[in-house]
Amino acid sequence: MKNWIRSGCAGLLVIAAATPAAGDYPALKKQAEALIAEGSYARAHALYIEAMELSSFSSNEARWVAFRSADTQWRAAAATQSADTTRLDEARTALERMVRDVQRSEEQDRVWVEIQESLGDFWWTSRHQQNWGQAWPYYERALDWWAGQSDLALARQRYLSLVWRCARPPRVEPYYRYGYFGNYMPLPILQNALGIAQSDDDRAHAHYLIATTLQGQGGSWQQQERVADEFEAAIALGRKTDWMDDALYNYAQWMEQRGRFVPMEGGGYRNEPDYVKALELYRQLVKEFGKGETRYYDPARQQIKAITAVQLGVSVANIFLPDSEIQFQLTWRNVRRVDLALYPVDLARDVNLNNLDDQRRQDWLQSIDLAGRETVKVWSFDTQDQGAHQPGNESVRLDEKLKPGAYVLSATAGGEKARDLVLVSDAALVLKTSGKQALVYVCDALSGAPLADSEVTLWASWNENRRWQSLKSGKKTDPDGLAVFDLPGEARHTVLFVGARHGERQAFSAGQSRASRSTWQDWKIYAFTDRPAYRPQETVQWKFTARRYNGSVYSTPASERVEFEITDPRGSKVQSDKVSLNSFGSAWGTLDLADEMPLGEYRIVFWDEDRRQQIGQAALFRLEEYKLPEFKVAVSTPQEKGADGTARPRTFRLGDTVEATITAEYYFGGPVSDADVEVVVYQNPFWIGWPQPREFPWLYSDLDEGAQRWRRSYGAGPIVKRETLKTDANGQAVIRFDTPADEGQDYEYRIEARVTDSSRREIVNTGTVRVTRQRYYVNARAQHNLYQPHDQVRVEFQAQDANRNPVEVEGTVKVTRQYWWEIWIKPDGTEVKGDELKRLQARHPIWPPPPERPDQKGWKLKFRGYEQDELFTRTVKTDTNGMALFSFEPDRVGYYQVSWTSEDRSRNTQYPAQITAETTVWVTDSQSTDIGYRHGGVEIIADKDTFRVGNEAPVMLVANWICRATGWFT
Repeated sequence: MKNWIRSGCAGLLVIAAATPAAGDYPALKKQAEALIAEGSYARAHALYIEAMELSSFSSNEARWVAFRSADTQWRAAAATQSADTTRLDEARTALERMVRDVQRSEEQDRVWVEIQESLGDFWWTSRHQQNWGQAWPYYERALDWWAGQSDLALARQRYLSLVWRCARPPRVEPYYRYGYFGNYMPLPILQNALGIAQSDDDRAHAHYLIATTLQGQGGSWQQQERVADEFEAAIALGRKTDWMDDALYNYAQWMEQRGRFVPMEGGGYRNEPDYVKALELYRQLVKEFGKGETRYYDPARQQIKAITAVQLGVSVANIFLPDSEIQFQLTWRNVRRVDLALYPVDLARDVNLNNLDDQRRQDWLQSIDLAGRETVKVWSFDTQDQGAHQPGNESVRLDEKLKPGAYVLSATAGGEKARDLVLVSDAALVLKTSGKQALVYVCDALSGAPLADSEVTLWASWNENRRWQSLKSGKKTDPDGLAVFDLPGEARHTVLFVGARHGERQAFSAGQSRASRSTWQDWKIYAFTDRPAYRPQETVQWKFTARRYNGSVYSTPASERVEFEITDPRGSKVQSDKVSLNSFGSAWGTLDLADEMPLGEYRIVFWDEDRRQQIGQAALFRLEEYKLPEFKVAVSTPQEKGADGTARPRTFRLGDTVEATITAEYYFGGPVSDADVEVVVYQNPFWIGWPQPREFPWLYSDLDEGAQRWRRSYGAGPIVKRETLKTDANGQAVIRFDTPADEGQDYEYRIEARVTDSSRREIVNTGTVRVTRQRYYVNARAQHNLYQPHDQVRVEFQAQDANRNPVEVEGTVKVTRQYWWEIWIKPDGTEVKGDELKRLQARHPIWPPPPERPDQKGWKLKFRGYEQDELFTRTVKTDTNGMALFSFEPDRVGYYQVSWTSEDRSRNTQYPAQITAETTVWVTDSQSTDIGYRHGGVEIIADKDTFRVGNEAPVMLVANWICRATGWFT
């Protein structure tokens, strides 16, 4: 990154003035540039298209016309609401092509930098983009270029406009703040902008951006302290700038949240919010700016109120057992003293929800009137507040213990009040509600023993016609510690408070009840047998227990008559009767199982007396007898004739309708007709794999099985179709389903068929069908990895469809020799490549080397990647087994690529699918040090995976540099 050049220095790139063009071009250009300045990009684009037809201007002007044509095209397209991005993409591609191969600094002229800026704008300012990650590299190159120009006035204007645009793209929302899209710029860029800024507005803007950038960077406390300095520098330039309100508000936020950084002994630092400074800044903002003059006016007033307002809170986290130490939490702000008092209260008598307004209906503690009530303790707490608006909190403990009972702890300070309940008790209260009743249980908290004759008060509140109603009820607990209250029947949602007192022992609970408006009586029946399954000729012992719900509680329907019916798996009645329930609401019976009874699940259904209403049903038991399956199920897809004349499963393409046949046949012969067939179709992505033949397969079982498990790791997949069918007279049923037409993914469908015959026996089987984008696939595999010059390199090509059926097809095989190629620019500007570059890299252990003189630029990489020499191309055809053997004889060392290309013309489409496959081999000898192949680090390439004892194992070591290497083989 360049630092800004303030005055004429040696080595600056000076743009030569373009030669004036003849004809109408100067006028067209002047008019088009004026339109661009106005934002009329479509009209300017039309003029530059007209200029492209002229031939009377220089090559440099031709580049300018080409640039402006693409630039105005995307800007005009971005201003429309069209969802079609074709013109945008065309323009971007054209601009990228114009600068793609420009690496040398002398080629980076004015047209080059304008293209960089245009591409940055494309990603950052065009509608719905704001892609900072894509835009910044272009902006960075443009900023670096303008920082080195000698026309300081123009360079300053363009540099600053770029910085401001990076900081705030056009058309952002009102809530936008610098950095919202992650668009923080490097500090040197912003410091350059501050250094060249001439107006106070630009200086204030730069200071503000530097402060905000430092906020996001973190770092040492010294760097964080710079945040305040930069904000203050922006504010000091006064209201005449556009950035004073931004700096004031964000500086105040910084002081309120982080404040000053205080170094700590032993290193590190801690931050202390400075509310006094933050308040000063907020007040300055609302003093300098009126409402409507800044978007920060209302937020600043809110923050002033929040900082200066009295805040008070008291909270008691526990219920205390007698003789416990009492502790509570006190919080405050802007108060020097808090007055505290403890008032004894009776939770069963003093709560009065009628004292509350509709907004505080559930705040039962506020309903206790403390006026005129005597206190058990009054004292004050000194907050030691220093007037710095600092929030405070303290855990406060009482010096003395409290007697058992309930107490309201009241805190008062600065006109604010807060309260909470201090409960000292070893009693507990359990509240349970239904739609119509509330049950209260009062007990000893330690033993759970009921507390009889406890005084219990229940408050119920509900909303009726948008007004809250309250009802108070009082009872004493019975010998079991229970008290039952009826709730308002017309209320669907009731807010409850229950207070209880037993002598000095008190307890409470708050809750709610939701009632249903249903009035019909409900039954709950639990039916069971002595075991889940039986065999023929055994006796079933069954029983059921019933309960009845009356809208409030479940009762035991003793002596009521219930009618039942037991049905077999076919739905036929096996047994029915009427029974009277005993005092426990139960009844039972037996059922003898005969040999002719069907196997499967037996169910029971219950009705009330006279069968007015069905009141329950259940699966009662299963009748099972072990026997071999009597029929088999197969799932098959249509067949087609292969190249060898044999039938094989048909391959489907995306968009086809898949048809599968489910066939059910008895083992003794004959179809299973009129059987129920439930078919479920699951969809999963499909990728074809090419299992590698192993010389010792057992050695690679874990590796190959692991790969297969990975391929199956996507699970059962989504269900795309579920259908119930019937088998015909031939025992067959056909399922059809459509496949997506324009997907970028092949699919495998698993068809699961569940066939149930007339005896209710179910047999399940599955089949799969693959639906692909192309008719076949090709795999290329070399017999060896390593060869020597003039060896015969043999490559096998295998063509198969998705069902692993061989495909006879013709393709083009191309052999290329790949080699690694780098071009570097030396500090003096000359290019170095090829053998000269290799000699320099061998001479310098650290690459690239530093420049020889301090005033020189460093080495620059112009190109790095593979180049290739095409050796020859041949036509190859696979045989009836889908196999083809291709061989060639390389005459020198190198990194060779063998690729297959063919077309899939199985469909009448305008653009046939391209089928490709490729493999690589390395040709080397013991003297080779560089064959043009590069890897990310050190790579070991063996000739093949497996060797026999006594074999010679060719192995090649590859590194990205020329060096002496030692290898150990174990």
